This record gives sequence, structure tokens and C-alpha cells, in this order.
Amino acid sequence: MKRKTVKLFVLEALGFPIQLSNVPMVELRGDFVPDIDYNKLQKAVLLHLSHKKMPLTGNEIQFIRKYFSMTAKAFGHLFGYTHSAVLKWENRGDHFARIAPTTEVYLRLYLLEYLRRKPSDFKELYNEISIPQLSHYLKRPETSDYIPILIDVRRELSAA
Repeated sequence: MKRKTVKLFVLEALGFPIQLSNVPMVELRGDFVPDIDYNKLQKAVLLHLSHKKMPLTGNEIQFIRKYFSMTAKAFGHLFGYTHSAVLKWENRGDHFARIAPTTEVYLRLYLLEYLRRKPSDFKELYNEISIPQLSHYLKRPETSDYIPILIDVRRELSAA
């Protein structure tokens, strides 16, 4: 079995592009594929999404909902919305989901609580993300300048 390490690999298996750096690869049936723990990767993605400077996209919302194995109705109920609102967010794809900024901050806090983060992470979120900042992005015209999350596999997945 051949192995190698790739400096940068774009993974789209979670529904949106994620840039992985320092990725161990293994050859399977003639193709090199990431040799990573996808459970750890998903938790690392949740953590990155909770601290993301820009609003969440529809595909990221869908990933979060599916990660928790929730229906659109259950997910919407958790945050005080209908299932049709959740589907509307998700249908935005790689564009900002256009969630109310207060709801988005609550969703990010929910992720941090699920990941059992330290109190300092909650304070960091408070200092990093502001409701006016999220509102500012939602007032901008539609853009396709989606910036993928960058995860250093060697550093983040070995410790996660």
C-alpha cells in the first residue's frame, strides 16, 4: 500500500469545500485518498464553523443539521424557526444562508456547547463575532467569493 503526504487537498465530501493541509494519503484501487479520521474531521469542521468570521452558508447549515441527525423541522424548532425556513437557508448553497444574526450566534454557541469547549472559547466567540458584523455581510450584494475552511490535518486531527 503506497502512502504520501499532500501539502494541500480540497475535500468536498461534507457538502462544501474544505481545504486540508498536510494530508496523509493512501493509495486505494489506484487512487490516492485522504487517510484521516472523518469523525475527528467533522468535529474540527464544527469548531471552525463556530468561529468563522463570515455568516454561515446554506451548505454549512445543512452539514450542521445532518451532523446532528435532525430533520429540518427539529432543527428549526431548536432555534425557533419552521422547517421551511431551514430549507430556505439550506437552499442558498454556497451563498450566505441569510439567517438572523442573533440566531446564527446562538447556533454557534450551540456548536461550542456540543463540542464541550472551555469557557475561554465562548469568550473568544464573543470577541470575534458581532451581530453588526454578521448583519453587514447580509446587506452586501450576492457574491461567489466563498472562502473554504483551512484545517491542518497533522496539527488539528491528531489532537482532536
